[in-house]
This record gives sequence, C-alpha cells and structure tokens, in this order.
Amino acid sequence: MITYRKTLVNTLLICLFNLSIIQVNTAAINPKEKATDKNTATSGQEKFQITHGPYLCNPSQDGVSIVWTTNRPALSWVEIAPDDGSHFYAQEREMVYATEAGRKLVNKTLHQVRLENLQPGTTYRYRIVSKEVLEWKSNSNILYGITASTSVNKKGAYTFRTLKDQGDEVTFAIINDIHGKAASIKKLCQPIDFEKIDMLFLNGDMTSHINSEKQIFAEYIDTLVSLCASETPLVLARGNHETRGEFADELINYFPTKDGKFYQSFNVGDINFLVLDCGEDKPDSDIEYSGLADYDAYREKEARWLKTVIQSEPFLQSKKKIAILHIPLVWKTYWHGMLHLRQTLLPLLNESGVQIMFSGHTHSYNYLPPVKGEINFPTLINDEENYVLCKVKDGKIKIEIYGVNGLLHSHLIE
Repeated sequence: MITYRKTLVNTLLICLFNLSIIQVNTAAINPKEKATDKNTATSGQEKFQITHGPYLCNPSQDGVSIVWTTNRPALSWVEIAPDDGSHFYAQEREMVYATEAGRKLVNKTLHQVRLENLQPGTTYRYRIVSKEVLEWKSNSNILYGITASTSVNKKGAYTFRTLKDQGDEVTFAIINDIHGKAASIKKLCQPIDFEKIDMLFLNGDMTSHINSEKQIFAEYIDTLVSLCASETPLVLARGNHETRGEFADELINYFPTKDGKFYQSFNVGDINFLVLDCGEDKPDSDIEYSGLADYDAYREKEARWLKTVIQSEPFLQSKKKIAILHIPLVWKTYWHGMLHLRQTLLPLLNESGVQIMFSGHTHSYNYLPPVKGEINFPTLINDEENYVLCKVKDGKIKIEIYGVNGLLHSHLIE
C-alpha cells in the first residue's frame, strides 16, 4: 500500500513538472501570446476607431484624395464602387490602400488615399476602412486588431464626383478668415446646397495659428465634415495665419496636393483655377516669426512656377481663368507681404488673362474693378461673415455673396 502511494505521488510530480516545461516552451515558441495578453490587459483603453473625417481634397478630372484619422496606427484603404444602383455588398469592391513609394503604410494615424484613373465628371461611391496595428516587428510579423469603417447600410456609402474634362461650367463656394470660429462656419454655410457645387475653397486664415492636429479639426475641419466635406472636395489656399504655430509645417499633410505645394493649378473643363499662396504679411525679419520666416524667397520661387504655368498649353487653352489668393493685390501702400506679392506675382497675373481674383484678409467686403495700367482684373474681397457662391456657365461668371440673412451682393463678369 505504501509502495502504491509513493508510485502515485511520483507520477503526479512528473506530470506537473512536464506540464510546466510545456507551458514555458509554448510561451517561448509563440511570443505573440504574450503580446495578446498584454493587449487584453489594457483593453480598458479607448476602443480603436476612426476619429476624424473622411474628407475630400485635391480634386481632379480623374481622381480625388480622401483623408481621415484613427486614434491608433492602422493599415488603411478605401473601397470604391460605381454609382450604378447596385448594393455596395453586391460584389467585392476595388481596394485602394494608403501607400508611400509602393509600400502600404501601417504606422500612421493620419491616412491619405489617392484615387486615380477615374472617369471625368463621374459619380462614385466609397467607404473608408482602417485595421488597427497592435504590434509591428517585421514585414512577416504584424499583429492586427479590430477593423473600423464607415457604414454603407443606413444612409448608403459616401459619394463624390470627379471634375469635368470638357465644357465651361463649374459651381463653387468660398469662405475665409474664420480664425477658428467653428460655430460661425456651421451657421454661415447651413443654407448652401452642397450637392450642387463642385468644391469649396477655404481662402486662408481658417485658424489663427496651428499648434496641433486636434486644433485644426476642432476649429474647422470637423464642422466642414459634418456639413459637406465627405462628399464635396475642399481646396485650401493658405493664408498668412496658417503659416504660424508649431504644427504649421504639418498642414500640407492634411490638405495634400498633386505636387506637395500649397500653390497649384488645375482645370475643370475649359476653366482654369490658380490657387496661390501669399506667405506672411510682415517682413521676414519681424520678431513675430522668431527667425523662421523666409517668404521673400518662397514667393520668388512661386513666381517662377507661375511663369511656367501661364505659358503651358492647358492654361493657354482655358476659356476662363480664376485666381484665388488670400492677400489682395489692389493697394500700393500696405504691409510688406502685399507689396512683395505685387512685385512678384502681379506682373505675371496681369499678362495671364485672369478674369477675376478672390481674396480675403482685410475682414471687410469689397469689390474693386480693374485699374488701367496697374491691375488688369477685378478683385473680390470677401469677409468672415459672408460666403461667396460662384457659377461659371455659357462664358459668364456669376458671383453672389451671401450673409446669414441672405443675398447681399452680386456681380456678373462676361
């Protein structure tokens, strides 16, 4: 009996010892288990989710850029479908990933997907998708978490329309000088029927300075997303205040452009848009810039670019030419930024055949006709309490300025 008990005890001890070896070896062979346990232990943290967006920017005749953010790094893509009446889930849709130089990005919380090779003047449906990255050790060892996406069921997928490659018709709106007052955007833009416009221009000073990502979303992008920006593209013309703040250098990543520059040129059919960048309004040496400003050289570089653009075939063949520039060029005596813009950009614009320039900056509405021998085109200066609605059709540029109480001014350029 005693011998039997000893044998039983020894057998149990051997089993327990072998089990401990198996557990240790399993942990060594499969290090992901440890990572999974760690993530489970921190499951009390905020759920992985899409935090801002999506919004559209950089529209073209064959594409658009879609931007959004998540609260943690993710692998992200856009699923795109034609607007043909079929259910979004009727078949597997094309997936376009956030990539850089041929590599899918998995370490970012700001996601940009460029859709290309689309048909001009065509409506498409889309949804955004992000898959959380829990751990990334190598290309062959990435641990993913949950997936977040926009819905295609209740309200249907988001839609957008590419710009036209023919004709002389386009409708757009402009706001400017908001200086972070998101509530005023909502009140001002509520009456706009965004389904009838091709894009919304943000003509500078949407904020007073840029110190964080959180700030630019809270002060205007989130509000614009709630109003229109998931389906109506935004086009940013940088103002002098967008150059200020420790996060200002990151702004281009939130409004990507074809060439990675704030100034750009693009066409909607036979209509050309010159979106120009004013830089700062004071001399580069001003103490307010802490030695960081180099805008004289920047504007000279922009002028060299503009000279090339206005000599290009797409620009020369355009029937209407519209310029967007935050700081107006209409006064001889003003701060340094305006004077330098008059020296660098105005001579080129005068010879370009531009029919109208839209500006802001002064916080006061004004419509100034051409001045013979000085400025060859009219300038409309919008203020922060109005929005501009402009429709180009049949060779005419119809401009209406609205405040919260309705139509205030109108102009017709033929």
